Amino acid sequence: MPSLRLLFAALLTLIAVAAAAAVPPVVPLDGPQAVVQGVSEALARVLREDRDRLAKDPAFVHRLVDEVFLPNLDFDRVAGLVLGPFWPDASAAQRDGFRREFKSMLIHTYASALSRLGPWEIRYPPMHSVPGQTDLAVPTEILRPGALPVEVTYRMAWDGARWRAYDVAVEGVSLLTNYRSIFVRLARQKGLDGLIEDLATRNATRAAAGG
Repeated sequence: MPSLRLLFAALLTLIAVAAAAAVPPVVPLDGPQAVVQGVSEALARVLREDRDRLAKDPAFVHRLVDEVFLPNLDFDRVAGLVLGPFWPDASAAQRDGFRREFKSMLIHTYASALSRLGPWEIRYPPMHSVPGQTDLAVPTEILRPGALPVEVTYRMAWDGARWRAYDVAVEGVSLLTNYRSIFVRLARQKGLDGLIEDLATRNATRAAAGG
């Protein structure tokens, strides 16, 4: 089972993965792979050059996650997928409330994980695709000092203007599926409004603690 730190590292790269992804569909098939590589290197630079600030300035980390990473995630798609069967029947107010609290949860989670990430390198196995494909799996391997390679596969979709990421699987474990299992279980126990309230309470507690 992959470590939480590695899962967060993969997710941070996932969220940033479309920062340079305004690539037309006729690009060579390695285009999305090059996007992952470029953004991974950019994230490594942030960790290398601003690590002290990451550790001492929570507002900077939250702003980095909110303004740089999250806008490049297909967030509406992810929100719908993680709520599973509860999304189609959710009211507009419930969808807005869930998006708000889910986004806040992601910001707190990734901001907390960002400053703890260690060094890594990424290897890029061959990617299998066909011309015109708009939903791609981008396989990678994360290499860390003293550890075995870990398979990480990014799911990216073309939205008509750019590639955006919506899932990552670490050693075959989909983080999207993990979130869905947690949220669907809680929604069944507490109702959708109860789930949203639970997320809001957790987010408020973490914000008060500076996390």
